[in-house]
Amino acid sequence: MIRKTLLASLLVSVITADIAIAQTPTDTRLMGNISSQAQSSLDQKSGMQLTDEERSLAKQWMLKESDWIKYKKIMSGPRGIWSPGLDPLTALGVSETDPAERERYAMIWMKVESRRMELELAFEVERMKAAKDLFGENPVVIDAPHWEQEWNEKYNATTTHVALFVNDFCLEDCEDLVSEVRKSVSRNSRLDIFFNDGASAESISKWARHMKIDPEIVRARKVTLNFESGKAEEFGVDLDNLPAVRTFNVASGDITEYGE
Repeated sequence: MIRKTLLASLLVSVITADIAIAQTPTDTRLMGNISSQAQSSLDQKSGMQLTDEERSLAKQWMLKESDWIKYKKIMSGPRGIWSPGLDPLTALGVSETDPAERERYAMIWMKVESRRMELELAFEVERMKAAKDLFGENPVVIDAPHWEQEWNEKYNATTTHVALFVNDFCLEDCEDLVSEVRKSVSRNSRLDIFFNDGASAESISKWARHMKIDPEIVRARKVTLNFESGKAEEFGVDLDNLPAVRTFNVASGDITEYGE
C-alpha cells in the first residue's frame, strides 16, 4: 500500500515537472512580447516629448505642443531636405491637408508676420532718426566706413524729395492720398513721411504697415519714416491742417506744393 502511494506521488511529480517544462518557453516568450511592447510604447512616448526649449519656441510661434511635434516630423522628412531652415508656420501650412488646420496656420502666420513687420519698421524709424542726428544732410565723407558711405550715397542720390506730413492716427482717411503720392515717386525721387508730434516709433510702424509699406522699401531709402522735428516749419506746413504734401527740388532747393 505504501509502495503504491509513493509510486503515485512520484508519477504526479514527474507529470507536473514535464508540464512546467513544456510551458516555460511559451510563457517566457509571452512575457518577453509584453515587455517588448511596453518598452516600444515607452519609446514612442519618449519620442513625442518636447524639451523646455522646444515648448518655449512653440509658444513664441503661437503654436500648440502637438503642432511643434508635427513640425519636427515634417522637417525630418523630404520637406527638411527641400526647404532647410523653413519656418514652422510655413512648413506646417504647406504640408497640411486638412483645410481647417491649414486656415489656422495661415491666420497665425499673418499675426506673426504682421508683428515682425511692425518691429522692423519701428527700428527703422529709430535708425533713421539716429542717422540724421549723426550725419544730418551732410554729403558723403570720403573716409567714412563702408556702411556710413552707403547710407549717405543712397540718401543723396535722389533729385527730388516728396514730403508727406501726416498724423499717425490717419489710417483709412489717408489711404487714397498715400497711394497717389507713392505712385508719383519716380526712380530718382524719394518719399519722406513726417509724423505729428506725439507719434512713437511703434505707432509709426503700425501706420506704415496699414499702408502696406514694406520694410525693404524703407531700408532701400525709397521711403523714409520720420518724426516731424521742426520740418513742418521748414516746408511751410501747418501741423493743424494735416495731411499735407510738399515737393523739394534737391538741385534748386525750391519747395512747392504737391501737384503744382
